[in-house]
Amino acid sequence: MFHFTKTTSLLKFKQNYFLSGKRYMSTATENTGLIVGFFEGGEEFTALGKEINEKSNGQLSKAIKLSDSKGKVGDNLVLFGVTPEIDRLSLVGLGKKIDGSSSSSSSVFEKLDNVRKATGYGIKALKAKGANKITIDQGLGEIRAISEGANLSNFKFDFKTNVGKTTTDRDSDSPVDIQLHQASSSTEWLEGKVVCEAQNFARILMESPSNLMTPTIFVEKVQEKLKSLLDSGKVKMVVRDEQWVRENKMGMFWGVAKGSNEPLKFLELHYYGASQDGKDPVVLVGKGITFDSGGISIKPSAQMGLMRGDMGGAATAVSALYGAATLQVPVNLITLTPLCENMPSGHATKPGDILFAMNGKSVEVDNTDAEGRLILGDALHYAHTFKPLTIVDIATLTGAIDVALGYHFGGVFSNSDELWDDINQCGQVTGERMWRMPLAPEYRKQMDSKVADIVNSASRSGSACAAASFLKEFVQVDRWAHMDIAGIMYSNEDGPYIRKGMTGKPTRTLIELVKKISSKK
Repeated sequence: MFHFTKTTSLLKFKQNYFLSGKRYMSTATENTGLIVGFFEGGEEFTALGKEINEKSNGQLSKAIKLSDSKGKVGDNLVLFGVTPEIDRLSLVGLGKKIDGSSSSSSSVFEKLDNVRKATGYGIKALKAKGANKITIDQGLGEIRAISEGANLSNFKFDFKTNVGKTTTDRDSDSPVDIQLHQASSSTEWLEGKVVCEAQNFARILMESPSNLMTPTIFVEKVQEKLKSLLDSGKVKMVVRDEQWVRENKMGMFWGVAKGSNEPLKFLELHYYGASQDGKDPVVLVGKGITFDSGGISIKPSAQMGLMRGDMGGAATAVSALYGAATLQVPVNLITLTPLCENMPSGHATKPGDILFAMNGKSVEVDNTDAEGRLILGDALHYAHTFKPLTIVDIATLTGAIDVALGYHFGGVFSNSDELWDDINQCGQVTGERMWRMPLAPEYRKQMDSKVADIVNSASRSGSACAAASFLKEFVQVDRWAHMDIAGIMYSNEDGPYIRKGMTGKPTRTLIELVKKISSKK
């Protein structure tokens, strides 16, 4: 992987990052594969597909007719030995051709996501047939979308080994070498690789079991990933401990963390992309519960193992900063991630306890499994010390958002119409769609307590909205958004380019949002 130094120019970065070639495939490399496409509604190939079809005396056309493929997204034919240069060819359906002049949110999403899906299907099909070096036709569509479909689908994370296995038994689904046909200097291909690397890092953090991803280990992994950025001085890392948390009277954060034997960490990352004074930053606040048992209000045992991903907000926040800093986005960006476990013990906070937040509010704990809003509340209040332009918090906060939206949309609550519009547009571009949820004062009434300023849990009705209202108590800026990503944290099925497991969403949307905000300055 190429790393920036203080003297590295963006041009040199682009030159070093790419692999390119003028042929569709190198005959010197075995087990190669090529992806080309055709559109729905007629036998219309991409330019490279048309060239290969003519060179092979119409083999692609014959295969389409014999298979009765229609060119819909998901259609995929794998052909062998089409020409002497091509070992394997994946012919993927691109769906209907969408008019490039259309700029509606739905058309932008469909146009770009069809490209990601088609690319992902092609990568998976060729890998299943033994290809270990794959070239992609840039005619499939927008190059950044191709890059995202390729580099997200090529991700794999597990702890399996090949010990004791024969060559034929070994896993054929491991990551492979991928390049774009005739793209020696594509900024879009480069940017796609970077944002996918960021999202895949978030997936690694989220997939790692909690015994291998404690707050301490989380900090270590982030430090390793950002080493070159830290060494260059573009990013500064500050790690706070329990003493600092208690001195700063973060009673809610401490109330959650003290039930675990694992020491808490409060991780700050500062990226100075606009100025070294860090003025007018965008602040991302990520929920960092590295394992959530529910505390004394313990969760049901079924699928509790998924709660290793309850630090998805923290994972996506730090990964977004990595992506933005690597791309040298001209913005000052801070991530704040309170990290701890939520465990039951003799030291744990109990239902009915009163905690005191950093802003002085008293908080009644009705349910210890509503812990994310507690640690976020203190972090949100602390975020204001940096005089931020915008604050966005990201959290796997409520099961209610999953019930409301499923795993196709993340929920967004915001006090700013402009900020919501930006988030919505960014989600359509990245394929990580968001849906605005109500942030009405009626939901705040559900959080009234008889013995404290506020209670941390209310009735089931509108509970995702009530949780957002709780967070709003710790926000003073007029540009704030809360992303509840509990529904999109994990995928129960293998998708075209995101496999079953932790998704790393919405890392790419956060990077896109930071870029959009920086462009408005």
